[in-house]
Amino acid sequence: MSFEITCPVCHFEHIPRDRDFCPQCDSDLVCFRLLDALPDLPGESLIDLPKDTQPAGQEESWSDTDKLHKSKVSGFPVVLVVIILLTIACLLGYIAHRFSSSRSIVQKLNTDMIRVQAILSKDQKKISKTPEAGTRQMDDLEKRVKELVEMTKNNKTRLARIMPEKETVSKVSEEKTGTSETISKTRGPCFDTYRATDKDTLWKIARNLYGSGIFYPVLMEHNPDISVYSISSKDTLRYLCDKTKAADVYKVITGTKQKRRYWNYTVRSGDTRKTIIDRYCLNKKDCLIEDKPLEAGMTIGVFLE
Repeated sequence: MSFEITCPVCHFEHIPRDRDFCPQCDSDLVCFRLLDALPDLPGESLIDLPKDTQPAGQEESWSDTDKLHKSKVSGFPVVLVVIILLTIACLLGYIAHRFSSSRSIVQKLNTDMIRVQAILSKDQKKISKTPEAGTRQMDDLEKRVKELVEMTKNNKTRLARIMPEKETVSKVSEEKTGTSETISKTRGPCFDTYRATDKDTLWKIARNLYGSGIFYPVLMEHNPDISVYSISSKDTLRYLCDKTKAADVYKVITGTKQKRRYWNYTVRSGDTRKTIIDRYCLNKKDCLIEDKPLEAGMTIGVFLE
């Protein structure tokens, strides 16, 4: 005899026989157990019941079919009553189970409400304490502000003594820087000269003089009459005596546009678009950034090849 059953509603298996409810769908297993205990054919199970006493002549006159029909008719109401009682018992058991579960839920809700009330009471105590702490902080701030005001009043005399000394020192320094600037402006940068050869290029000359060929726009800046791509022994170029300044000059006179490096050329009197292209553009192709009328003194960008 097996000690495990299967739920007829959700077909959950391996349920112990002594369980009254399904652990998955919560169905009442007692009802199904009682229904399984009933006989499959009511007529066959009621044959063994005691028969009603009938006259001897009447029993002999009934046929076998009449006897079977009588036994079925007399046993059917009893089975129907038993089924109805079992159904009512199942419903009552289900209602009782649901009531017990709802009762546990109500108890949990009550405990949760008690906890919430306790938390709210604690928060109210904290809120009542915060204004007192805020007033204390305001009092401390007021005291600090008063101390700062007194310190500034005491230090006014010291500041009055220090400020004139600073002003005199700044004036002296400004006078010194002004004189140095005027001297540097009057003197200007120092230049040396270099005699080119027929094998020289502007990149090669910049590498030999300034340490890198990318500084050749500095030579173009200081030698605007030179033709970039036709250097010969007839050309004499000026270059900076202080070679370390080449990088600073390069940053000022060059820029980037359309991911290409260009040189800012200042247009001189007598320059035309053609003469500028012939001097500074490779293969005499237009390498100017803008296509606009030229005027003396204006700056125009020349793409570097």
